[in-house]
Amino acid sequence: MLKFSKFIHSIFAVLLPSLYARYYYKKVTNRRLDLSKPKDYNEIVQWLKVYSDTSQWTELADKVKVRKYVEGCGLRDILVELYGVWTNANDIDFDFLPERFVLKTNNGCGKNLFIQNKAEVNFYQIRGQLNKWLKEKDGLVSFQPHIWNIERKILAEEFLFDDYNDSLSSSIIDYKFFCINGEPEIVNVIYDRDNKIIGAGPSESKVSRREQFYDLNWNLRPDILRDPSIIDQKIHIPEPSGFNTMLEICRILSKPFPQVRVDLYEVNKKVYFGEMTFTPGGMNDFTDEFALQMGKKINLSDVRLREKLFII
Repeated sequence: MLKFSKFIHSIFAVLLPSLYARYYYKKVTNRRLDLSKPKDYNEIVQWLKVYSDTSQWTELADKVKVRKYVEGCGLRDILVELYGVWTNANDIDFDFLPERFVLKTNNGCGKNLFIQNKAEVNFYQIRGQLNKWLKEKDGLVSFQPHIWNIERKILAEEFLFDDYNDSLSSSIIDYKFFCINGEPEIVNVIYDRDNKIIGAGPSESKVSRREQFYDLNWNLRPDILRDPSIIDQKIHIPEPSGFNTMLEICRILSKPFPQVRVDLYEVNKKVYFGEMTFTPGGMNDFTDEFALQMGKKINLSDVRLREKLFII
């Protein structure tokens, strides 16, 4: 039944993209989507999905191919070490991998396995999970057309662990910069993320994650949120030591795009690249006023429009 439902959603999204975008937006936000005159940040992101050429989004949302873009921007040193790439989990030679590493798919969100002790890993189960993920076509129900055509792969990367911030967060801290016209505007800080750690004894899941929003002067900004209770105003995440470096990295990577979110980490005082996200979730996060303020800054005059029909 679930597969049939996804099939119906995919047909709807491909044949009637503007209508599907309105349907999905209404479902998530309970507000009407105006694609004829998009004004706020969320509306413009939906407009870009439907009408703009998102072929480069597809390249850069691919966790393998984006590395070439980052390297081409002169930022090779911020890439996490890559151990291998596979199209089938059965081809992974675990003897070749180090004691600790991360396995993930190149197209999905949250499809990560954090291997802390290889000796305690059930490789049969790991391969089964990864191959299951490879069969899933992400971005259909959530209407992210640029995700549909990513050639699905598995990659293994270095397991990053931050000795400096382990008392602040149970996971490495994720700094998500919302960028407009090549300039960072606001930072969503994710910490205490409930990553599935394998080979570290019993897995204790407290919460899925905690988050904060900071402006570029590192002031906590609950006022921009529709529901300020999603952040804990009693907790302050210190400004990362490499914050100015992060800002410059964001300017370089986001320069060609009217809007994109650039995700970075700082681990042991070194900045690392995470990913580039062109369709951020959380359409209900920002207040109407702040979403409109963000939308007014987005320049769509140079946007290349879509020439081809949607294909899945």
